[in-house]
Amino acid sequence: MNEAVDPDSPIGQTARAWALAVVGEDFPPERSRQFGAWLDADPQHRRAYEQAEAVVMMLGHLPTSTAIEPARRPAARWRAPALVAAGGLLAACLALVVALPGPAYETPSGQSRQVALGDGSQVTLAPGSRLRAASRWRPRALSLDRGEAFFVVAHQGGQPFTVQAGDALVRVVGTRFNVHRGAGRTVRVEVEQGVVQVSDRPDAQDRAVTLRAGQTVVADGPTLAVGALDQANLAGGWRQGRLAYDDAPLAEVVADLNRYSQRPLAIGSPATGRLKVTAAFDVAQVERFVAELPRVLPVRLTSDGRGGRILVAADPKRAPEPRAP
Repeated sequence: MNEAVDPDSPIGQTARAWALAVVGEDFPPERSRQFGAWLDADPQHRRAYEQAEAVVMMLGHLPTSTAIEPARRPAARWRAPALVAAGGLLAACLALVVALPGPAYETPSGQSRQVALGDGSQVTLAPGSRLRAASRWRPRALSLDRGEAFFVVAHQGGQPFTVQAGDALVRVVGTRFNVHRGAGRTVRVEVEQGVVQVSDRPDAQDRAVTLRAGQTVVADGPTLAVGALDQANLAGGWRQGRLAYDDAPLAEVVADLNRYSQRPLAIGSPATGRLKVTAAFDVAQVERFVAELPRVLPVRLTSDGRGGRILVAADPKRAPEPRAP
């Protein structure tokens, strides 16, 4: 059971200090490491921080100055029903505003896009990708419907920045990171700078993993596998025209290639899509990489006659080589 943490306890006071710091300062790598280490040290730390952050968020929505006046008797009883009606109208208007869909951003195959969000955050959207805000009322709650995006997040008055990608939820503390949504349920997050928390679903923050610069996680259903990048600046390598895979399913690789290739690709069967690929190449070499697939995998390439689409199918003359133990 996740019990509330006493806000006046030493942990509660430290959590409040971190929540206020996140609102008011930039987070260089060393500061991010300190914060991440504190979060990881004890599950109570994360609960206390979430409580403190919620309070900071609430205060952020209050007016900056409030005049306190002595209590006054209502001038007339007939005003009460009018106030009730006005309150109901206000609630209806708020409900309408919350329900309004937020902006969506899309890119065609072969074209990336720079997006400046209203809070000062910047997004680089990869080719063949779609990103949208949860609503106009929550512009910092985004969903990556497909593809890939690199985020540079700006601090803003206690407002959290989240990215939903499939079942995975990425929660940000002012940072630079990349989110890749694969063909199936797989989501990969890479951190260049700052602190990111990733959970396997939105209501499972108690199971979130905390990533710092140079770390990556692959979320595949309920599994969160944390790893490391060779260098922190390799996060979102597609921005430099580089695609890299380490034991990735062929289906995921093909989904990415379709965002860059002039000719669409299709997988012949689920078994073929599960073949593993380890490779790194420039985006400009996509066509060459596709042509070389039959040399490294037990597949063949054929044209299925549907708009020039290339079918990647199992080659019955070649059995998959046994995997090393």
